[in-house]
Amino acid sequence: MNSIAIYWGAFNPPTIWHFEVINKLLTKKIVEKIIFSPDWQRKDKDYKISSEDRIKMMQVFFEELRNKWLNVDFEDYFLKNPWNTTTMEVENYFKDKLWFQATHIFWIDTITNMPNRVWNENKYIENKLKKIFINRKWFLLPKEIDMQNYQIFDLDILEISSTTVREMIKNKMRVDHILTPKIRDYIEENWLYI
Repeated sequence: MNSIAIYWGAFNPPTIWHFEVINKLLTKKIVEKIIFSPDWQRKDKDYKISSEDRIKMMQVFFEELRNKWLNVDFEDYFLKNPWNTTTMEVENYFKDKLWFQATHIFWIDTITNMPNRVWNENKYIENKLKKIFINRKWFLLPKEIDMQNYQIFDLDILEISSTTVREMIKNKMRVDHILTPKIRDYIEENWLYI
């Protein structure tokens, strides 16, 4: 696999889980570099915060990654461009920018959805796109996978979703243990997700 991976998604908000995925993939030398690339506010998600707050929060998270001396770059192109982005658009953007095909990071449960995507009729995502799947303890992998060019990693990390974090904040529960310190501070100072 190439030494650069693209970590693309909503990260709303970014959690310790996202941080640990990046940290473990780099420290275990699964990849040498990760490009952290948040997407624009998609139509299929309810973001609950402004685009401006999301952009600022992603910058804060990226600074926390860099402060840990992790080999991470920040790509805000999709974060600042208002359209509903597909994996193919992300792939084409980075192919043009990097001059080669990078590996893409996905959660393991997306493995069953990939063959059903309307935009994936040519099977490029399943067979040609280089993929790293991060295992989720609750997910049962299908016995047969009609897919190529992938690796599955069990990183043994605390699994917490951004949806759970938003619900916890809304219900005035503590989130210190599942957010990085500066993200937690930014959310508290700006009264986000309440």
